[in-house]
Amino acid sequence: MHGDPNEMPHDAMEDIAYLGRSENRFPLLSAVAERSATRSELGERTGIASTTIGRLIKEFQGRNWVERTTDGEYRATPTGRTVVQVFAPFVASMATIRSLGDAVGWLPMDELSIDLRHFSDARVLRPSPNAPYEFVEQLADRIRAARSFRVLTFLEPPLPAGEAMETGVVEGRLTAEHVLAGGLVEYLQERNKQPPRWKEYIEAGATVYAYDGHIPCNLFITDRSVLIMDKRPEGGGAALESHDETVRRAVTELYGSYRDAATLVESDRFG
Repeated sequence: MHGDPNEMPHDAMEDIAYLGRSENRFPLLSAVAERSATRSELGERTGIASTTIGRLIKEFQGRNWVERTTDGEYRATPTGRTVVQVFAPFVASMATIRSLGDAVGWLPMDELSIDLRHFSDARVLRPSPNAPYEFVEQLADRIRAARSFRVLTFLEPPLPAGEAMETGVVEGRLTAEHVLAGGLVEYLQERNKQPPRWKEYIEAGATVYAYDGHIPCNLFITDRSVLIMDKRPEGGGAALESHDETVRRAVTELYGSYRDAATLVESDRFG
């Protein structure tokens, strides 16, 4: 019989608290899990005082996380190595949550094949009160510097970004691909006057798809970075940017899943 699935197991929570209460416990356990070592070698590798190492090693042994070898070294048990493998990404993810704040809610984590720790390098781009369109200019700058540009969106491109897209494709500098959702294609058919002028844009080499379903966020992918935009109306054009290659691959995979479910749009759709 299983208890309440929302009830936290006391022993598991105590282990988490035990590792988190000291700045030395997890680094020392990680060092032992990396490779076996003597007490003095562990001190050199971690910078932790010898007396503290001795005390923590005894505690780890009591938890069956560390054992002593016949030649006097300490090594992690299979249990100890598993604790490190599980706890390390948890710590990294918590650090990412702290650094990103509310921006972590913009991430489509349910649809990505990676976890939060891979966004540790990400930074949040927010418009300032004196420059409310700052993100638009930043997006345009990234398009101008890119060789490839892919976007999953339900938003009409703002003018500077649209100009950068059209100029890059017409001049042959940019490979552009779009998945337009939420009836955006139909909306753009009525507003085909500002860059990019979609008929000319597609005929110059851009590829456009229409997707009829819901998308989890607005994604902008260049050959150098990924931008994930806050889709809330009150978000004001804020975005999260990452240069991590693992993030870029995962986001590109997510983009591809929507592109594969979309329909190719021909230039004559725009009259």
